[in-house]
Amino acid sequence: MTESTQIQFENLKGFPVIEKDELIETEAFLHASNEIVKIIETFGKLFKPITMDMSGNIEKLTISYQKGTNEFHYLEDLIVKNINLDKKYASDSLLWLKRGLRLICTFFENIFNDKQNLEILKKHLQDAYDRTLKPYHGWFVQNTVSVISRWAPTRSQLLGNGELQARNLKTLEEFIPRMKAVLDRIDALYMEHNLEENYKV
Repeated sequence: MTESTQIQFENLKGFPVIEKDELIETEAFLHASNEIVKIIETFGKLFKPITMDMSGNIEKLTISYQKGTNEFHYLEDLIVKNINLDKKYASDSLLWLKRGLRLICTFFENIFNDKQNLEILKKHLQDAYDRTLKPYHGWFVQNTVSVISRWAPTRSQLLGNGELQARNLKTLEEFIPRMKAVLDRIDALYMEHNLEENYKV
């Protein structure tokens, strides 16, 4: 990551705000997920396996969505109505996408809550991985991610310095809760319909 690739979170649309009992708009969710992929792409070539996996799942969900954009206007409908139609094609795609998004959300949260303002972010990324994706990965993938995490961007590379970093942190204060709320809603949906899977890759 170079100085010119620092993220300006205020320029991102981010995840939609969802009120109690409000459904998640599919298109808005897919757009926000693509923004996260774009952020990870700036981390460097070593992170390509992560971006390819997430992009692949976004593409699969987009294909399912485009089969009936009115019927699947809401993400909940896209998943539930497809359970018996596509052999869980959509739900499996969202399962792994939401886990990848949870990893990044926890990474952002670790950075935001770090009162020491650590410049090296490897610790924050590894902790996020341990708390989110690690239980679903076998030994080989776990070790691969451990190596990749060593090349996480620094705080300055990711957030910039001075005023830019301050603005990014201010934006993250709103960005993170919105992202978490969407992921929590998806988790609840998966629990309700028994769609959560615990197999390892």
